Amino acid sequence: MKKIILIAIAFASFTSCQQSLTEEPKSFLSPEQFFKSDQDAIQGVNGAYYWLVGSYPNRLFQQELWSVLDENCDVIRSPHPGPLNLTAGSPGSAPVMYSGLYKGIYAANLVIDKVTKSPGISPETKKRVLGEAKFLRALFYYYLTGLFGDAVLYTESNYANIDASKTFPRTPVADIRKQMIADLTEAAAGLPATYTIADKGRATSGAALALLTKVYLWTKDFPKAEETALKIKTAGNYILLDDYASVFSASNEFNKESIFEIDFQTDLLNSYQHAFYSPNNTVGVEPFKSKPWYRSYVPYHTFANSFDPKDKRKAAIIATGYNGQAFAPDATNKVDVWFGPKWWRLDAGERNSGLDIYLLRYADVLLMLAEAANENGHNDVAFGALNEVRKRAGLDDAAGLSQDQFRNEIYQERAWELCGEGHRRFDLARWGKYPQAAVTASATEEPELSASYKPYYVLLPIPATEVQKNPALGQNTGY
Repeated sequence: MKKIILIAIAFASFTSCQQSLTEEPKSFLSPEQFFKSDQDAIQGVNGAYYWLVGSYPNRLFQQELWSVLDENCDVIRSPHPGPLNLTAGSPGSAPVMYSGLYKGIYAANLVIDKVTKSPGISPETKKRVLGEAKFLRALFYYYLTGLFGDAVLYTESNYANIDASKTFPRTPVADIRKQMIADLTEAAAGLPATYTIADKGRATSGAALALLTKVYLWTKDFPKAEETALKIKTAGNYILLDDYASVFSASNEFNKESIFEIDFQTDLLNSYQHAFYSPNNTVGVEPFKSKPWYRSYVPYHTFANSFDPKDKRKAAIIATGYNGQAFAPDATNKVDVWFGPKWWRLDAGERNSGLDIYLLRYADVLLMLAEAANENGHNDVAFGALNEVRKRAGLDDAAGLSQDQFRNEIYQERAWELCGEGHRRFDLARWGKYPQAAVTASATEEPELSASYKPYYVLLPIPATEVQKNPALGQNTGY
């Protein structure tokens, strides 16, 4: 995706000047002067991909979005964060994500609108580009609705009506998910299964189906979720790699397990995630003690201790030393266990690594298939999919579990398999376990944080600045 994103940076003038959906965009190049050819269409959709990363202050997967998707849950701890006092006037990084996600939605709608109407774009390119844009629109809404709930629904029919948008109310999340299902169904039908090397990182039919499976799980349409996940499995385009750690190797990007990832590149399109998950300089072991890490995530002890002794994944996820040297415990912050090499880039600077971010991969699909099949009473499918993931981890097959016991197994398995990949908050929320799971996990190690959680923190506040511009937005309960 590096090529796609870098080209998109130049093209993003269509949306980068749009400070909010209620302000008129001032594009350097009018869309009416563009979208005349296949190349225009491809550059246009590149501009929508760009917002997956964003740029300061509207960063998404460069920093703000991946962090909020895993922070303040039941796996990752940030030592001594203090209470989590979210308000509409003090919403943390909510404004950054709210604005950035809508910029992505605007860019996708622009492409859908103009490419659909353009007579100069070939049918083949039009089909693919519209599939990409609809996948991206659904992806941006997946994160927007998961974090904020009801939202203004912009499509190609109303996105450009700037004056009217100043009074648009929010659409119920259930209706937005219907639009997402329609978009992803069309995208899955119109997108290719694979690309050539030059186009690695673009959305595929498999990516559309994987995201569609997630939406069906949110809506508790378990028959559709199972059916959709099975389509991915039976297509045979993805496999579980033999070694869990190799999935995340710097030399193994866009591997056969990856369904959709963001391709970061040192010095070109740099990622910050490695610096959060690497041990900080207090551990006293090189190369970490020479790094100026500005922040550090560590695992909750309950999570670190929850791994089966035979689980091969633990060596990639949990670390207590490096290169034969034990890390020095941090008595001040009560830290004696850190996150492991799954995220490390030892040659990287503080804010400059090429660590890719995997948004969708095949192990996630298998666990979603197992979850949906269990809810449908299809035990053979459920246990078969779950045990594929467990076998790779070196674990014995799960067997003889009741439906409720199987649910708990999925709850644990998704934490171990997908740690730090941006799924935990949404998993807990759709299971009805957020924020209580975070309260329980933090009670011993971060009691001040634990006591500060409110039940309504399942959603973030709509930023007060947005409500001031458009009172019709209202506010989420509790804020």
